[in-house]
Amino acid sequence: MDFLHRHKRLFLASGIIICFAAIIITITGVAPTSFLGRVFGHVVVPMQRAASSATTWVGGRFSILARSADILAENEALREENTRLLNENNRLRLQEEDNIALSAMLEMYQRYPELHKVGARMIGQNPNHWQARFTIDIGENQGVKPNMIVLGDGGLFGVIRQTGANHSQVVSIMDNSFAAAVRNTRTEDIATIWGDLELSQDGLMIIPRIDSAASFMVGDEIQTSDHGAFFPPGVHVGYVVSVHPNPDGHTQHAIVEPTANLGRLDTVLVVMELFGDATEADVFDED
Repeated sequence: MDFLHRHKRLFLASGIIICFAAIIITITGVAPTSFLGRVFGHVVVPMQRAASSATTWVGGRFSILARSADILAENEALREENTRLLNENNRLRLQEEDNIALSAMLEMYQRYPELHKVGARMIGQNPNHWQARFTIDIGENQGVKPNMIVLGDGGLFGVIRQTGANHSQVVSIMDNSFAAAVRNTRTEDIATIWGDLELSQDGLMIIPRIDSAASFMVGDEIQTSDHGAFFPPGVHVGYVVSVHPNPDGHTQHAIVEPTANLGRLDTVLVVMELFGDATEADVFDED
């Protein structure tokens, strides 16, 4: 290494001379069989090949770097487009869900034309009463009173229990304090349906005592009955999913699945009138 360092100028000068010689030989067209041609072939040509290879390698690396930058830019553009499409898809999905909910509410509104109804939105839920107690965004200032009934997508949703100036608490039909007189639309048998804490976890209710002579079957439709002073007759409640004998041997009970989808509601209809002379004690079995 010391030798190369001491004679670096000599090596640099030699390289320059060889390069000039190569240029002259190339320009003058020296015959490859001459002395200079043979020197050129043995000394200069390998150097040219090495230089050409180095140039090609460096050029290839720059090309790869440039292509990598292009790929990164394309990936970033694709990520941005993917984010935009996801946001648009979410917006359309929410819009579709809103349209479905509004269509369901319109269907419910038209199903009971004789009832005066006002729409309301869910704004809260009692964490201690899953699918049982909710808060809606209308109250006394909008004419809402305790014991007014609430309709949801598919049928009966619940009852107004308490009111504030601009909000109300709704006790759903799943709450274990809820009870209502109902009838079997197939047989006209009258019974009382109850919310049940355990069954509510599966989205079900119970008619606990039915005379053994009554013919309740799976698939029977259950509606509110005019035997109860609190509810208007003919409001859909649900369908019987199973019937079982009670231990006393004289009665039976039926499990009912509500038609209102309590787990997915965010809009309801409040029936703006009271029926009969019912008091809160007629509807709620206090906790």
